[in-house]
Amino acid sequence: MRNLFILFLCVLMLGIFNNSKAAAISHENTKKNIVNKSDGTISVTSESMDYCQKLVKNVDKYLIQPHEIPVGAMEDALRLRQEGEKFCQHHRIRGGIARLRRALVLIRSSQEHK
Repeated sequence: MRNLFILFLCVLMLGIFNNSKAAAISHENTKKNIVNKSDGTISVTSESMDYCQKLVKNVDKYLIQPHEIPVGAMEDALRLRQEGEKFCQHHRIRGGIARLRRALVLIRSSQEHK
């Protein structure tokens, strides 16, 4: 029984070490993401402070323009924009980008449904 337990621990340890090596290899190039668009073009986006600032400017551009966005959607977009900018400033780039993109999607979908 003891030998079986030792064998189980050895197999478990080998599995953990092999998974950690695979994880390190698969996450080496996370700085650039390739996004396929429906029209067939590919855009490369990077997880950087510059990209965060670009998204903030895009959200601001939509919010400044005259529009017919419902008040609730506008408040949600503003909140997401503020959270996204805050995340980016605290070097939580992925979270910031996700919130800023959600704000853009919310604004664009609200404009389409007017």
